[in-house]
Amino acid sequence: MVKVSRAQGNINKGWRIGTLLALALVLALNTAAAQSYQEAPILAARVAAGELPPVAERLPTNPLVIAVDQEIGKYGGVLRRGFTGPGDHNNYTRFSYDALLRFSVDGGTIMPHILESWEPNADFTSWTLNLREGAKWSDGHPLTSEALMFYYEAVLKNADLTPSVPAWFANKDGTLGEMVIVDENTVQVNFDFPYTLFPLELTFRDGGDRTLAAHLPAHYLRQFHPDYGDQAEIDRQVAAAGLNNWTQLFMQKGIITDNPERPSTAAWVPSNSTVSDQIFTLVRNPYYIGVDAEGNQLPYIDEVQFRFFSDVEALNFAAVAGELDFQTRHIQLTNYPVLVENGERSGYHVITWPTFGGNDAAIWINQQYTANPELGSILANRDFRVALSVGLQREEIRESAFLGQGEIRQAVAAPWHPYYPGDEWAFKDTEYDPERANALLDGLGLTRGANGVRTLPSGAPLRLEISVVPAFGPWPDVAQLVAADWNALGVTTDIQIRERTAHFTMRNANELMLEIWNEDTSAFPFTGNPKIDPRSDPATIFAVESRTWYRTNGEQGIEPTPEIARVVEIIETAKTVGTDQQIALAQELNRIIATELWGIGTVGLTPMIQGVVVVRDNLINVPPLVANDWPVRTPGDARPETFFYR
Repeated sequence: MVKVSRAQGNINKGWRIGTLLALALVLALNTAAAQSYQEAPILAARVAAGELPPVAERLPTNPLVIAVDQEIGKYGGVLRRGFTGPGDHNNYTRFSYDALLRFSVDGGTIMPHILESWEPNADFTSWTLNLREGAKWSDGHPLTSEALMFYYEAVLKNADLTPSVPAWFANKDGTLGEMVIVDENTVQVNFDFPYTLFPLELTFRDGGDRTLAAHLPAHYLRQFHPDYGDQAEIDRQVAAAGLNNWTQLFMQKGIITDNPERPSTAAWVPSNSTVSDQIFTLVRNPYYIGVDAEGNQLPYIDEVQFRFFSDVEALNFAAVAGELDFQTRHIQLTNYPVLVENGERSGYHVITWPTFGGNDAAIWINQQYTANPELGSILANRDFRVALSVGLQREEIRESAFLGQGEIRQAVAAPWHPYYPGDEWAFKDTEYDPERANALLDGLGLTRGANGVRTLPSGAPLRLEISVVPAFGPWPDVAQLVAADWNALGVTTDIQIRERTAHFTMRNANELMLEIWNEDTSAFPFTGNPKIDPRSDPATIFAVESRTWYRTNGEQGIEPTPEIARVVEIIETAKTVGTDQQIALAQELNRIIATELWGIGTVGLTPMIQGVVVVRDNLINVPPLVANDWPVRTPGDARPETFFYR
């Protein structure tokens, strides 16, 4: 059994964010590797046939040089992966990691990618973003400032596509920041405040969660936008596709997992298939900007095939049988022993990547549950949440559901991270204390009947429901153990297993009471879509109505409590200050998380999410350890474009 220890977290000891980050990260590998370049044989054949220009003409003037983990690779081969259908679109997002900027393998540094460099002005109110001269989309069209400006003009400034100003591009007064073109490869972005975290935001704008990436192929997408295209033709296509309006058509055409015709900048691009197909096939992008240190255009592998599985169990069986070459997503921690046992026979080995921090099975509690106001007031009472927390036998959860791996903890940053609030807060209210739990419940007027079951103060039944998505490892097992502990306290607890799409729909409609979900954004609480930010979308269940309140400037939804409002205030303040102040704010935020228990932590720092890694024995350059987290797009941060078959 591979144990996940705190010591493994030293991979991230060099973590830095803030004002110095943006200045330092334009260096390192980003110099031209060679005066001449090499390409894959299948592309060389297309060049010889006159179908493609020579590789030197397809690459930018200054290609992105990507370091390999072990050795310079060889071209060829098909990489086999598994996915679970249209709802699993982030399987592609994580693997391709096609953002303007990317995190390093260890998660400690922002690295160039589509952007060659980025610089702030003296007070960080303005950022200059530089694309690579000569870079191209996968169809060969030049990649210029137009890609960024189209996103700004056609998406961010369009009320139909963007009804409210997104927090990540907003001025302090709530208006949209400004973008202007400097030259063919450069734009300038201006804000009315010192936006020190802006580069971090650019690492997240890659089309994840079925959004539009921050760089878009304007030459292709204009035809589907009424400000640029023919309205009659747009209307015809909307009707032909059975859609309701042009925005649905534009989103469908702009999201690459739904539309293989959309040009891309990723290392591999869809080939006549989508995430709705049985086999979602990616082929190499002949215009990919990356090369290795010897000038070989990446990726090494010719093709990636995502094979559809109707459920996670079938996918795991295929992994055990050796039918998948590199699989992190949906590999269940509970199958770790059987995977190791069958590895030699099936030609693969297993490595583990522990999560970057937070919690791998937090129990999120709706603080704005309106379907039953009396129950909603109980859920919003901190003493009730503390009672539920100290009423959990977490060691049993760790041993039974997580195979003894990880650490009992609340949903705060990892101990090796600067944002860590200290052991006092990480372990707050995690010790099993049923006597204290019962006393707190009694104090709330939740009395036990003759059958030992508690009722609400009105005498109505007290009944909780935990919604669980089974796609993520041991969550159903965790839910069973949690329900057993709470039932022992007299708190009747039911479990409802739901498919991910249904769960998300009910979450957004504020119909869920409790949910089990991970907190994998504790290292990134100020950027992207942190789970603790009520404005995030997708977010967790704890304050869905406050998201509406913020989006409508208080006209709809529910006003946040002072504690929730303080979370938003911390996040907004952190965007404007330097590293030391960001650390202090993040530690305060983590103390709030541990105190308020909107998400009750169980076990964290395990390899549960994307961290049990099945690797074909002859697949080379897979790092033994990476920063494992959603914001760093694991396994994309492992640089799959450098993988090759020996």
